[in-house]
Amino acid sequence: MKNSLFSSGDIPPLFQYEKLFSHLNVPWKIQTKRGRPPYSKAALFRALVYKNLRSLPTLSDLSFELGNNPSMADILGFDPLKIPPTKERFSQFLRTTPNNQLQEVRIFLIRKLFEQGAITGKSIALDSCPIKANVKENNLKTSVKNRFDKTRIPAGDPDAKLGIIVHFPTPFKPKITYFWGYRNHTVTDTDSELPIGEKTLPANKDEKKQAVPLLKELTSCFDFPIVNVIADANYDTEEILSHIYHQMKAAPIVPRNPRGLKNEQFMVKQNTVLCPANIFSVL
Repeated sequence: MKNSLFSSGDIPPLFQYEKLFSHLNVPWKIQTKRGRPPYSKAALFRALVYKNLRSLPTLSDLSFELGNNPSMADILGFDPLKIPPTKERFSQFLRTTPNNQLQEVRIFLIRKLFEQGAITGKSIALDSCPIKANVKENNLKTSVKNRFDKTRIPAGDPDAKLGIIVHFPTPFKPKITYFWGYRNHTVTDTDSELPIGEKTLPANKDEKKQAVPLLKELTSCFDFPIVNVIADANYDTEEILSHIYHQMKAAPIVPRNPRGLKNEQFMVKQNTVLCPANIFSVL
């Protein structure tokens, strides 16, 4: 910050949160149904954002945090002199709030960041990450028969599906592990490293098939001057590359995936080395 008496890092956290949440004044009305006194949906939403920023593991921890920090509760929009919402209230908000309302907030904030220059939209990246469900099948310490049988849906989370995680503990030697859960598919602005598009689906959904719909949704919502699209070798498909090059008029920066290609590396058979041209030499 130019010509400032102090840096932004010197601002107390409470005032930083106040500045942040002043931009999250979503136009959601307070529920007026009979029963328990209502809470502002906007305040509940801000509290859940605060939970993620503070990395609070559960909704119970969020309720406890607000009860012990009335100043923060006041910034979020709750009455600091009253008991904060319980975990059941937050859970009800998550179940009953339409996803399109949350997407409207996301789109609004991304457009503001683009207007302020925080997001350039010139270089974007495709990626995905696994989200393990909180089910006993994922806990290897529990005794479960056929824990990774895809026909046996976990009772703890019926929407979770069987997926795989690929690790490379040593070069060119993948290690595959299974899990029950979901996969988060994202599009990221590489300059700011901020997500500008996302979709969470069951883990059995192929990430390659989510790339083009994500890119189409991105270009329909935002007028970014996209120059290139970066992705790993798993996104090396004709459909994805063609969409980036022909429809988006951008350069795909995607390494070639060697799947289905003939191995043209040197091979060693006993005391003989064979090269791609089938010329051999004796060791």
